[in-house]
Amino acid sequence: MTIASWAGLAAFLLYLAASILVLRRLRGAVARRPSPWLLALSMLAVASHALCLWLTTVTDEGVRLGLFPMASLITGTGAAMVISASLYRRLEWVSALVFPLSALSIPPMLWVQSGYIPHALQHGVATHVLLSILASAVLAIAAAQSLLLLVQHRQLKSGHIRGVMRAFPPIQVMERMLFELLWTGVLLLSAAMIAGFIYLDDLLAQKVAHKTVLTVVAWGLFATLLAGRHFLGWRALTAVRFTLAGFVILVLAFFGSQLVLEYILRP
Repeated sequence: MTIASWAGLAAFLLYLAASILVLRRLRGAVARRPSPWLLALSMLAVASHALCLWLTTVTDEGVRLGLFPMASLITGTGAAMVISASLYRRLEWVSALVFPLSALSIPPMLWVQSGYIPHALQHGVATHVLLSILASAVLAIAAAQSLLLLVQHRQLKSGHIRGVMRAFPPIQVMERMLFELLWTGVLLLSAAMIAGFIYLDDLLAQKVAHKTVLTVVAWGLFATLLAGRHFLGWRALTAVRFTLAGFVILVLAFFGSQLVLEYILRP
């Protein structure tokens, strides 16, 4: 196997080990200080993932940013963000979703071939891509947070808090964290869209016009939710619906078009 494959395998196993440790801690249903073992495992997983991504995406022909490499970049970035944030607040309930997704994104990146042709990225385009990755990672974490908020809301409504949900903070705190993530994600997505309009000449070309339209629609949903929160006090289920709808459309904007271009219309 190549160095990239070994690094990917190491990241995969480390993410799984970190996920198991997270679930064990959550089952204790007691708010505890960050575990040094969990922190070490997750940091090693992200470092191995980063090495795998570098060796896989950066080639002599250019940068390989197809469907699966981009998905792995987003999940790896999300994992790094969760680890960084966990240094000053508990985010184990989010990492329980993010770490397994990061692990699952590695094998297809390494071993599934597509019709994507690597190419060099100019400075402006690289800025757009970087901002898009950061925005997608933050909004993916927000989507995970909204799913957990939905489960928590339903359990509270039924009057029975069960299992790992007992380790979660109050629903008001979960909502506040969700909207903090949404504000950050929307600001990054806005910057990515502005960079795209400035630096991408073919933004409305036939192959990417639907991607542009869907991204604008997703941005509109997130912006509407934030405005509704500020002016109308929208909460809980409304926030969950808008967050998940916006994220699904955002996923379709990139991954749907890439799936068609790389595999259905593969050269």
